[in-house]
Amino acid sequence: ARTSVRHAVASTQSCRRVVSNILSKGTESVSGKLKPAVGYIRMSTDKQEDSTAQQKAEIEKLVQRLGYRILRWYEDHGISGAKTNKRPEFRTMIRDAEQRGDFKAILCWDQDRFGRFDSIEAGEWISPLRRVGVELVTVCQGRIDWDDFAGRLIYQITQEGKHRSGSLLPCGGRRGIDPGMARGNPT
Repeated sequence: ARTSVRHAVASTQSCRRVVSNILSKGTESVSGKLKPAVGYIRMSTDKQEDSTAQQKAEIEKLVQRLGYRILRWYEDHGISGAKTNKRPEFRTMIRDAEQRGDFKAILCWDQDRFGRFDSIEAGEWISPLRRVGVELVTVCQGRIDWDDFAGRLIYQITQEGKHRSGSLLPCGGRRGIDPGMARGNPT
């Protein structure tokens, strides 16, 4: 049993080092200029009217902290993250990454705002971004490293959890979207 505990502790420490390394990678271009990025905001239901403003405010703090320059915003309102084909701004953003090629990062609140797809569907949206050198950077998880084995593994495990929790809790919100639930008083 002690060997299992030691192994679990070592694995946890190794994961922390990998995450720390992912988060510490620089964002500035080689020339030292601000890195061009776009912001992506999504809310699942129309009841989350404060959600977009809160997401945007947090992303703007991320921009200041890490040295990005927002070129434009893409927003999908009242659309589940699992329904990618019903998210016109998300699809436009992916197309713009491929065709315009004027940004190197997508900034969003959380990995689940980018999408609640399962790991198989995620490849459909991530692969075009990787091909053109666009990365995902979130307020909650930091830079998602799709080019590194450990980064992809962490992303996929987290993504499967978010996909699963999204299917179990379709109305869940974490930024005070439902203040009653936050206070422990569901209505």
